[in-house]
Amino acid sequence: MVGSWISFVGFGLGILMTSIGILSPVQERLRDARIGPFGEPASLANLLGVSPWVVIAVLGVLGGLWLWRGHRRTYQGGWSWFVTGLAIGIIGMVAWPLSALTGRHFGLSVTEPAYSYARFLVLGQVGALNWASYMGFGIPLGAYVAARAHGEFKWRAPGPQRTLQSLGGGVVMGIGAAIAGGCNVGHSLTGVSTLSLTSITASLGIIAGVWSAAAVLFRS
Repeated sequence: MVGSWISFVGFGLGILMTSIGILSPVQERLRDARIGPFGEPASLANLLGVSPWVVIAVLGVLGGLWLWRGHRRTYQGGWSWFVTGLAIGIIGMVAWPLSALTGRHFGLSVTEPAYSYARFLVLGQVGALNWASYMGFGIPLGAYVAARAHGEFKWRAPGPQRTLQSLGGGVVMGIGAAIAGGCNVGHSLTGVSTLSLTSITASLGIIAGVWSAAAVLFRS
């Protein structure tokens, strides 16, 4: 989907202008809030004063009941949502030690690779490329291999209006991701797994934003 590539370009530009560009004062002002005893990152576990495993056990039971009572539905083709979610969870878990071996102590992220590519291509900062950058390159490569293997690959280019929407939407997403310190991958898939309050807050904001935008854009 060419429109998605255009969105990713806007995404990187939005992150760049917010991190070290004209909007950097806004980012510094909005990101200067931290909660946590003794300087520790704020998490749901230390907020409640219990072991993280207690919170994980409770969430696991609640999630298991929700899945057990939920309706079984299929979406298009390929893997089921359960197999897909399990695979992403395993990849997200393995990403931590693999990234740590290179000196980067974080898991999966898309905001960081986009920022790295923007710094490398726009500012010529070769040192911006790291483990996350190569992980980011693997996403479209893996998608291409999977699409080819299932006979689903084809080019899809948007019209002029959709192209501008994709670019503008990508810039807005980049601004939001830079201010929040991550996107749905860095926060919802990675940060929430550590029970981070900032990631939980950001994920709730992402969900609310998607619902609000869908209601405005796709209301019949």
